[in-house]
Amino acid sequence: MRIGVDIGGTFTDLVVEDDTGSRRTWKASSTPPDFGAGVLAALKLAASDLGKSRAELLAATGHFVHGTTVTTNVVLTRTGERVGLITTRGFADTYPLARQYRGQEQDPSKVTHPVPLVTASDTVEVTERVDYAGRVVAPLAEDDLKNGVQYLLDQGVRAFAVCFLWSFRNAEHEKRAKQLILEIAPDAYVSISSESCPVIGEYERTSTTAINAYAGPALKRYAERLDQDLRDGGLGHPILLMKSDGGAASIASAVTAAAQTVYSGPAAGVVAAHHLGERLGEQNLITFDMGGTSTDVALTHQGRIQTTSLQRLDRQALAIPMIDVTSVGAGGGSLGWIGVDGTLRTGPRSAGAVPGPACYGAGGTEASVTDANVVLGLIDPGYFLGGRVRLDRDSAQRAVAELGERAGLSPEATAHGMFRVVNSVMADAIRLRTVFAGLDPRDFALVSFGGAGGLHCAAVAADLGIRKVVVPTMASVFSAAGLISSDLVYSYTKTATTTVAAGGMLTDDALKSVNDILAELDARARAELAQHDVPEEDRIVQYGLEMSYLGQILNFQIDAPARPLGHEDIAALVADFDERYRAVYGPGAASPENGYTLKNYSVTGIGRIHQPAAVAAPVTAVGAFPRKGTRRAAADLGSAELSEIAVYDGTAAAPGARAEGPALIEYPDTNVLVPAGFTAAVDAYGNVVLEHAEHKREG
Repeated sequence: MRIGVDIGGTFTDLVVEDDTGSRRTWKASSTPPDFGAGVLAALKLAASDLGKSRAELLAATGHFVHGTTVTTNVVLTRTGERVGLITTRGFADTYPLARQYRGQEQDPSKVTHPVPLVTASDTVEVTERVDYAGRVVAPLAEDDLKNGVQYLLDQGVRAFAVCFLWSFRNAEHEKRAKQLILEIAPDAYVSISSESCPVIGEYERTSTTAINAYAGPALKRYAERLDQDLRDGGLGHPILLMKSDGGAASIASAVTAAAQTVYSGPAAGVVAAHHLGERLGEQNLITFDMGGTSTDVALTHQGRIQTTSLQRLDRQALAIPMIDVTSVGAGGGSLGWIGVDGTLRTGPRSAGAVPGPACYGAGGTEASVTDANVVLGLIDPGYFLGGRVRLDRDSAQRAVAELGERAGLSPEATAHGMFRVVNSVMADAIRLRTVFAGLDPRDFALVSFGGAGGLHCAAVAADLGIRKVVVPTMASVFSAAGLISSDLVYSYTKTATTTVAAGGMLTDDALKSVNDILAELDARARAELAQHDVPEEDRIVQYGLEMSYLGQILNFQIDAPARPLGHEDIAALVADFDERYRAVYGPGAASPENGYTLKNYSVTGIGRIHQPAAVAAPVTAVGAFPRKGTRRAAADLGSAELSEIAVYDGTAAAPGARAEGPALIEYPDTNVLVPAGFTAAVDAYGNVVLEHAEHKREG
């Protein structure tokens, strides 16, 4: 038996898969700040429904994967450990200056820099110096370091981030510093940049190391306590934690590189969508994960999940391999407000799990997107979570009406305005990931999941001209389902600059250096996989090289064969780079005649976790969805007017069932809006597929 648990801002989702591949799902309220209580509550709920005790359920579980928000929440709420930063003498200002980061702001008077996680008073400079080639120019002054560490300890610091200049070329000084710190303070949490982020870019490397040290102790306490609670409760195996690169890892590995868990939950949803795309024969997917607090967008292009080596969390730089996820503050709990120009806005502020939307009746008084959907008739207050929770329609109406009064709008117009505004925010996030990257969203299918996604996905697709929307089975707990489907993944990167001439020509010595670096990373990945009970034939290693044109800074990572590379391989890699560059920036932008620079090397070790094969059910006939009745709802995307529309029972729909919009398809934990002009059909795997006649394209 396998269990996946994903903690969201509002709900904790749990999926149990038995030995036949059959899955069941549960949702429990998230319990900030003690999120472990929500996990235990979800397990208790599942065990009860399965006719077992919690101990019996855990004892029967052989694979337990957890998607956690601890690291993200610690950074966003600034509740992490007090960190001491130790850096090369003369470079203490690198971190707070943050490359003068200004985000998208064009007005210099409005620019505010990211607030560092480490204060200037907790930053210590020590004498040491390694040059750009890794040669020691000045040895590490160990007495200098010891005095600095003792000073930080006296200030109450118990977590350390060490980032020395050019340490990714030569990590000798950082490793010695870590050893000395642990000799002085054995219980301290120590993160060194040569282990957490051995790549060029001193600020990005320092920022990533600081995030590790800032959030690592909290993740360690949470994960180890939850693991112990579950082991005491009957679980026979240690839990695994989901990482941002799309794979699960041991607690020890994840805690050492805490920054790799920042997008833990969203990454699991992308993995699940990728597997879904393989079953459906869809190579180009946009994942649309709309939960209670945010919406996460990612891409699968030509059958590969899109990744990145640089991301930001609350404007803090993260330079680690991860699935490229774009998050916007748009979810079911997003609150409506009136801008200074008098226009209606939504988010990023959210009602969260506590107090929640006004309709929850838990103390919330401001209008959220969920309240707007109740007012629009898109959510049945008596059937929320299958009737386990009854929503207060009057409270939703009152909150929306109060917001509308400030904008001079009726409650229905206000609710519809919130619906349209939040859809626009999410559509813009997709444009950022597609149009701005030289991709046409119409060439993709939209995979919509998260509890709120089914009500908004058709409108977002219509805005973008997307041809098909797939709402998968278990859509509201899709990320938790993705945890069960996730392989073990260990990713490693390293920076080394290698010049490649036009046509991919490089010297034999340079090629040997390339292969030496890849071999070093390969050994680390394989060593991590060896700690797990994964057969040798299920261990896979993947290589990647990040490169640019000589003298330029626009990089792309190109997949490479996972073996020692030859000259012909380098020639093929630069040809792939040329093709990618032209696709994004246009045919006239490429300059292969100038040569190339290999910059970052990456190796990913994957331990395949075998999944029961998905079985397609026979589509025996094309029929209607089972009808539950009708309800007054706003199902015309261009109008706030409520009209009587059909409501169908999604749980009783067989493969082949079809419905014409306007309609609502209800499930216990989510609803799917089929607007006017759309059709809905259940495919052989139980997914709901939405299509709009005007947006269908050949192929």
